Order: sequence, then C-alpha cells, then structure tokens
Amino acid sequence: MAYQECINCKNKYDIDEIVYFCKRCGDLLEIKYDYRKIIAELNKSNWENAPLSVWRYRDFMPVKDFAKIVSLQEGGTGFHHSRHLSKILGISQLFVKNEGENPTGSFKDRGMTVGVTKAVELGVRSVICASTGNTSASLAAYAARAGLKCIVLIPSGKIAYGKLSQAMIYGAN
Repeated sequence: MAYQECINCKNKYDIDEIVYFCKRCGDLLEIKYDYRKIIAELNKSNWENAPLSVWRYRDFMPVKDFAKIVSLQEGGTGFHHSRHLSKILGISQLFVKNEGENPTGSFKDRGMTVGVTKAVELGVRSVICASTGNTSASLAAYAARAGLKCIVLIPSGKIAYGKLSQAMIYGAN
C-alpha cells in the first residue's frame, strides 16, 4: 500500500528497499500511498477505538510488522481552547494542540516513532540525522528506546544547546 517514489523522475521502489536516493536520476525519494487500496482494506474499528496515538492510524503507515512499534507514548496531546486567537480570527471556538506535551517536547516525535519503527523493521542497527535541535533530540530518544546507535551531525555553532544536551542524555554520538 506504500512505496517510495522519486520526486523528479517518478521511479518507484518497494517500501522495504533500503535506498537513500533515486538510482535512476539521483534525486530525493518520498513515501507515497495507494489510497484506493488502503480505503478498500481499511478496518475502521482498528482506529475508532484505539488509544490516542499516531499508531491509531497504523493502516496508513509504511510499517508492516506492528509488533515492532517503537513508542514513547507520543501523540494524544490535549486540545486547548484559544480564546484570544479565536477573537482575533473571528472564530467562535478555536482549539490548538500543544505539541510540547510529546515525550521530547516536540511534534517531531509523531514522525520519529514511525521512522524508527521502520528502521527496526528493516533490521538497521544505527540511525543518523543532521539537526540543530528537535530532530536530533527526538531521534536520540526513539533510538535509545529501540536499542539503536544514534549519530547526530550538527553544524558548528548552530545548535540549540538544550536539544543537544537532550540528544546526548539519550546516548547520541
């Protein structure tokens, strides 16, 4: 139901193929979905009664083995009524989500649970990212939970020190 596709030449790759760029043209890949197939096979009862988490929507994830989910209980952040912003926008009731309630204090945790779960599913032993903040902290946290080695590349002098220390606490190199 999910596959990788080159953003330039549209060459396709299996979702389980470990490929970092298009073999034909060298451009970036993105995850694409066959939504018709997903809808045809969708079991709403799987997610209607599921806990509040990104994994509630697992039918839409590029993951096959749900026994390998790497989670820190991300998602399910609360709704907060924003009276001031409602008034400014002329909306009677506006609710916002506070993504700072996620495990590492960032919305990045929602995607990282999926990315690290896929890495575990593919059998990788280490993960790496280039980041100046939230991505490095989130990857380090999920890698630690999964027992993976984590490497963070940081541009010199361009780091949020709180996030760097967070990544280091989780064991990132």
